[in-house]
Amino acid sequence: MSKMRTVDAAVAILEKEGAIEAFGLPGAAINPFYSAMRAHGGIRHTLARHVEGASHMADGFSRAKDGNIGICIGTSGPAGTDMISGLYAAWADSIPMLCITGQAPVAKLHKEDFQAVDIESIAKPVTKMAMTILEPGQVPGAFQKAFQLMRSGRPGPVLLDLPIDVQLAEIEFDIDTYEPLPVEKPKASRKQLEKALDMLTSAKHPLIVAGGGIINAGASAQLVELAETLNVPVIPTLMGWGTIPDDHQLMAGMVGLQTSHRYGNENYLQSDFVIGIGNRWANRHTGGLETYTAGRKFVHIDIEPTQIGRVFSPDLGIASDAGAALAGLVELAKEREAAGSLPDYSAWVAECQDRKASLHRKTHFENIPIKPQRVYEEMNKSFGRDTTYVSTIGLSQIAGARCCTCSARASGSTPARQARWAGPPPPRSASRVPTRTRPWLPSPATTTSSS
Repeated sequence: MSKMRTVDAAVAILEKEGAIEAFGLPGAAINPFYSAMRAHGGIRHTLARHVEGASHMADGFSRAKDGNIGICIGTSGPAGTDMISGLYAAWADSIPMLCITGQAPVAKLHKEDFQAVDIESIAKPVTKMAMTILEPGQVPGAFQKAFQLMRSGRPGPVLLDLPIDVQLAEIEFDIDTYEPLPVEKPKASRKQLEKALDMLTSAKHPLIVAGGGIINAGASAQLVELAETLNVPVIPTLMGWGTIPDDHQLMAGMVGLQTSHRYGNENYLQSDFVIGIGNRWANRHTGGLETYTAGRKFVHIDIEPTQIGRVFSPDLGIASDAGAALAGLVELAKEREAAGSLPDYSAWVAECQDRKASLHRKTHFENIPIKPQRVYEEMNKSFGRDTTYVSTIGLSQIAGARCCTCSARASGSTPARQARWAGPPPPRSASRVPTRTRPWLPSPATTTSSS
C-alpha cells in the first residue's frame, strides 16, 4: 500500500475508470485536485471561461460516443451552483457526467464560511448522487460508487464535493487493487418478451416507438433488425432520432407538438398498438394524452422501473435495458419468421410510406432575407451522410428536427443535438423489407457510434 493525498488517489481512479477528459476552471478550493491532475498527467483538461459552460462541455463529451463520461471541475460556491444547468440537462436526458467541486474545510461548513454553499443539497434533485465527502478515507469508495451509479440503470450525472482539507489529507491507497464496481442493468425475461410480441402481432397497425435508451444501450442496429424482421414501422422520439435512418422505408416520422413530421403524426393516428422501447413519453412527443392513447394498446420497456406508468399506465410494462430487450425480441421474431407465423404488414407499411412521400412541410422559399426552412433544404442537398449537425435548444432545435434528415446518432442529445445527415427518402415500395440485406443502414464508416 502507498500513502498519498486523496486527490492523487481520486485522479488515479478516474484513469482506471476510463474517464480522462475534463473541463473546468481552477480556483483556491479545488487547486489541490488540479495539482494532482498535473502530477498524474493522464487527464486531458480543457480550460473553460465559465463553469456552466464547462458542465455543458462535459455533458456534450459524454453524448459524443458510447462509454464516454465527461468530467466537470470547479471550485467552491458559485462553481457548483453554475453547474446546475448542465447537471439538469444530463439528468433529464439520461447522460452520465461527473462533476467535482472544491469546498471549504469540513470544520467551517456550518459557520457560513466563504463560499461554503451546501452544494450537496442543491444538486441532489438533478443527480443520481450528490455527496460532500467529509472523511478522507471515503474518497475512493465515493468515486467507485459514483461510476457505478452513472453507468447502472438509467444513466445520469453525479456530483462529488471535496472539502479542501479532505483533498490534502493522506490515505493508504493502492490503485492496482482498485476495481470498478459491476454495472447493474435489468434484463427482460423470455416470458415477458413473448407476451409483448404476442400483443404486437395481434394488432393490425402496430408501431415501434424508439427512445434514447436505445442509443444509450448502443442497440440501434438491433432496433432496425427487429423492425425489418417484423416489417413494422418505427416512430423515433427526439432523443431516439437516428436509431433508424430517416431514409429507411420503415422510418415513419417523428410525432408530437413541435419536433415532429406531418407524416409522422398522421401515421401515428392510424396505429392501434405501440411498443415503446427506452422512451419516457415526454409531453412534446405525446401532445394531449387523451388523443395519444385513445384506441391503442401500449407496451412500455424501460431500464428504470419507476418510469413505467409515470405518464400513463401501459397495458404491459417491462423493466429492462433496451439492448437486452431488443436482442431478446429479435431472437423471438426470427423464430416466428422461420415458423411462418408472423403477420404480413406490407399494406400498413405502404400506407405509412404514402404519407411520408406526400406530407412534407414546405421548405423551398425564395424570400429575402432567406427563411430557415430554405437553409435546411440547401443543407440537406449539400451535406453528405458523414456530416455532424449540432443544435442548441429552442427554435433551432425545432426547425432542425422538422427540416433536416438524420441517418445516425451520437450517444444521445437534445440541447446539444448531434446527428448525421441523410438524403431524401427513397421511393416507396409495398414489398416486405428484406431481413438479410439492409441497404438503408449507414455504413460503419459513417456512423458516430453503434447507436
